[in-house]
Amino acid sequence: MKSARELSTNKKKRIVIIGGVAAGTSAASKAKRIDPNADVKIIQEESVVSYAACGIPYVIEGVINNFEELIERPPDVFKSKYDIDVIVNTRAHKIDSFRKQVHATDLQSGKDTIFDYDFLVVATGARAVVPNIKGVNQKGVFFIRNYSDGVKINDSTRTRDVHSSIIAGAGLIGLEMVEAFKKRGHTGRGDMDVTVVEMADHILPSLLDKNMAKIVERELEANGVKIILGERVEEILGRDGQIKGIRTSAKRNIDSDFIVLGTGVRPNSEIARDAGVELGYANAIKVDEYMRTNIPDIFAAGDCATARNYITNKDTYVPLGTTANKQGRVAGENVAGGNTRFRGIAGSAITKVFDLFIGKTGLTSEEGIRNGFDPVEEVIESITRAGYYPGNKPIWIKIVADRKSGRVLGSQIVGGEGVKERIDLIALALLLKADIRDLASYDACYVPPASPVWEPINIAASQTAKLVI
Repeated sequence: MKSARELSTNKKKRIVIIGGVAAGTSAASKAKRIDPNADVKIIQEESVVSYAACGIPYVIEGVINNFEELIERPPDVFKSKYDIDVIVNTRAHKIDSFRKQVHATDLQSGKDTIFDYDFLVVATGARAVVPNIKGVNQKGVFFIRNYSDGVKINDSTRTRDVHSSIIAGAGLIGLEMVEAFKKRGHTGRGDMDVTVVEMADHILPSLLDKNMAKIVERELEANGVKIILGERVEEILGRDGQIKGIRTSAKRNIDSDFIVLGTGVRPNSEIARDAGVELGYANAIKVDEYMRTNIPDIFAAGDCATARNYITNKDTYVPLGTTANKQGRVAGENVAGGNTRFRGIAGSAITKVFDLFIGKTGLTSEEGIRNGFDPVEEVIESITRAGYYPGNKPIWIKIVADRKSGRVLGSQIVGGEGVKERIDLIALALLLKADIRDLASYDACYVPPASPVWEPINIAASQTAKLVI
């Protein structure tokens, strides 16, 4: 690749970034730190930048007071503190890779602007999938992906002072919205009636196996949530353009005041594709470990881009804020003259559902088989503190390893506390290609308020190691 350092020292590098959330702002900030003299511009379609999309359910629930608290830095701070220009309410609609220009339109004035670049970072993110369902355009049907989606849900009269709601899709964001609405409730009349509809045979199908998902399903039901599995929303029923309920693929009718569709996301890769940039897994922009695309001086990062799984060594698409921030930093450093690599992902993710934390990293056994491994697994139930110490909580740990090599392949953990640090430990073991016997024998610390004397990871790994040849 042509290094940014090869540009004349008498000329400011022009770095344009399309997208101003996690990956885009991380790229801009890192580029400016590496080359303070660079001319860095962010083109952002939304009216806000640098916001924590993962916090949206907690504003709706009422844990966070307002959406403004999710904004890390407004545009004027980027300019005054970092000398980064942020152009909001502006849609980039064309990349001319030959002339090295980005064509954009101001969404308020309609004015077109052309931005010249030496290096370009595409960080256009992803959008909610709009399913082909009859009645999807009625009032009371919501999607949840970005800042404006969250504000729309929160401020709508359709979601306040009502009795019932349906969440279609029991993935990460779907279940976080389930808890948000259940706790927000129906003003003055008790809890809202919340039903989650999932087409798979268990909740969190991309995160958990069925036996681990059962633990979470019990928690949902204990908190009054109705779960419908193995059915999809076939039609959104309404009258006079307003939702009244749904009909599922099993011809089940369910009344509801509104519905949130959490049916997946799709990368915003079209602008790159139309410029000749190669797409990869799931139609995300194909990048290498330096975040380079196939076109010189065009990089990509975040929810619009692929990521290399460091267990399978294959490209994948797992749109998460952690990945977006890391990829953005790598892209930003490299467009400014660096030569750093993104080491990949294990698909590590965590969420909270009422009093349980749920985490996953690496592969399930089924994913292991598809990728040529011979997986074995074991599940243990343990506790998070010494048995006699107050506040003890249960924890369930599944570890997957390769039968022949003993290599750790993945883990799923569900528990009342202590989930994140244990999932993070196993994610590191995956990066280091650790053996299951390493996890069984590492020297874990112990204090009664924080753990039992036998660390649950040691126990789970020891049980799994018995299955390794």
